[in-house]
Formats: sequence, C-alpha cells, structure tokens
Amino acid sequence: MKNYEKKTLLKFFSIYFFSVAIFILLLGFLYFGQQKTLFLQRVAIGMHQYLIELKQSDFKAQKNGYSYILNPSEKLKYTIPEKIRDYYYKSFPKRKGKKFLTILVEAKVVDSELKDIKYFTIFLQLILIILFAIISFILAYISIKPMQETISHLDRFIKDLIHDLNTPITSIMLNTKMLKKKIEQQDMRKLERIENSAINILSLYENLNILLDENNLKLQNINLSQIIEQKIEMYRNLYPKIKFINQVQNAQIKSNEKAILRILDNIISNSCKYAVEQNPTIDILFKKNSLTIKDNGKGIKYPQKVFERSYKEEESGYGIGMHIVHRLANTLGIKIQINSKPNYGTEIILNF
Repeated sequence: MKNYEKKTLLKFFSIYFFSVAIFILLLGFLYFGQQKTLFLQRVAIGMHQYLIELKQSDFKAQKNGYSYILNPSEKLKYTIPEKIRDYYYKSFPKRKGKKFLTILVEAKVVDSELKDIKYFTIFLQLILIILFAIISFILAYISIKPMQETISHLDRFIKDLIHDLNTPITSIMLNTKMLKKKIEQQDMRKLERIENSAINILSLYENLNILLDENNLKLQNINLSQIIEQKIEMYRNLYPKIKFINQVQNAQIKSNEKAILRILDNIISNSCKYAVEQNPTIDILFKKNSLTIKDNGKGIKYPQKVFERSYKEEESGYGIGMHIVHRLANTLGIKIQINSKPNYGTEIILNF
C-alpha cells in the first residue's frame, strides 16, 4: 500500500474509530452512573431495613457494617446515601415529629461493590472499543477501495505516457548534438535553445518518473562523491561560465540512488539557472553526514515557499522541482535546511 493510501486509510479509520470510541466512553460513563445510583438505592433499602430492625428491637439490633446516630440533622433525608469520610449516611424519621435518625454503613463495603461495577464498565468499554476498531478498519479499507482502483488506472496511464515521452525526447537530444557539428555559427544559438528546451522536458520526464516510484524507494549504499562528480561534469558542459568547487571526497551514504540523482539534479540545475552573470560559483561540501550546496546567485525572496507545488519566482520553469526534492527527502528521511537572501545567493543543506 502506497503512502498516500495509508494516510487516507488512517484518516477514514480515525474518523470512524474516534467517533464511535467517544460514543462508547460517553455510554460507559452514563452506564456507570446509572448502576452506581441503582446500587446506592439498594444500599438505602438495606439501611431502611436495618432501621426497622432497630425500632422493633428497641434499638438493640446489630448488623455487621451498620450503625446509627440519634437526633441528627435532617439534611440527608431525601438523598441517596452520601459518603462522608469512612461512612455512607442517610437520615430517616425516628418517630412522628421533627426528630431524625441517621443510619451509617461502612464505606469500604459499599466502595468495594462500586469498584467492581467500575471495573466491569471499563472492561466492557475496552471490549467494545476493540470490536469497533476492527469494524472501523474494515469500513475504512472498503471506503478507499474505489479510490485505489481509480489511482491504479491513472498510474498505469501516466506510466504509459511517460514511457512514450522518452522516445521523442531522446531523438531530439541526439539529433541536436548531430546538428551542432554541422550547423553554421549564426544558427547555433537557435539550436542551443532547442537543446535547452529538450533538457527541460527531459528533467520534467525524470521528475515524473521518480514520483511514480516514490513509494517503492529501496535504501542502498551509495557513493555520493561519484554521483556529484558526474553531475558537476554534466552541468559544467551546459554552463561553462559557472565555476564549480567540489569539496566532496569519499562520501558514502545509505539512500536511494535514483532519488538522490533527482534531488541533486533539481537543486544544482536551479543554482545554474539563476546564477549571476559575473563570476558565478557553486560550492558543494560534504561534512558530518551533511551535504551543502551553496551558490552566489540571485537568491530567493521567500525561501519558506520554495517547496510548495507550482511556486516559482521567475517566469521560466514549472515550479515543481523543489517540491519534488522536498517529497523525496521526506520519503528518505532527509532533513532539508534552506538559507537564502536576494542578490546574495542560496545555501541548501541536506542532512542524511
């Protein structure tokens, strides 16, 4: 199951489960309150029976856990037994008139029964919550089934489309290189524009391709130094005016090679695109498991928005490159830090 499917399943499950769980807890609270009241009413009946026994025996009758107080206040007359310290109290009329008698029951006897009712209520709630958790999961899984089928159809369509794009892009790139050898100098710039457009389409193709495999990225040991050398060599040919300072040596990480290639490609290509005209520099450093890519380019006005989909500060580009960097980094557990200021350059730090 893919990450977005897991998130959707979790959301549906949470809605079903927590709604029912709150309802079960509320019912349990009401049930316990009702059972407590019924039990205390039975205790009150027992108190009344003891009172009858007292009157019949001229107040000489004894009963385990029961006692009485003569001439008390009448405030407990109409209530269920009320706990005060170590006893439960309830007042009854002694004889006709205003005098009352309070019957006492030891609290430990009553509390023991109430505790049993409480534990039974909690046990019943747990059983119901577990049962409804299973039901909620089944309902959530059934709910996302149509979505899974629709997304599966879309994924297959996109894969076929991307596969078909690869052939014309490759053809354009090869023929452009062949034409470069034969074309006259005045038409070279036109051809370079075609080549740059083809490179942009190729980058878009590779970004879309890696997104389709985003949820199946397997970790492996990677020679980061070798990958960076390859990228620098490629971009040095495309941007001969830019000075690349490579300070990455013997760097080994555990990640996914395809994803790292996409991350580095998107970051370095942005640094190249927005380089300054005079003395453009890109400095790449690996230290303490962190990779830093720093340029002296135009900088970014709103660094916090860079990872948003479709956000761009220039007319050129598609605005998805850094969004893809952010998504892939999250999938691989890479933390990204970005520091940038207009006209001073940008620094991007990848913490592996």
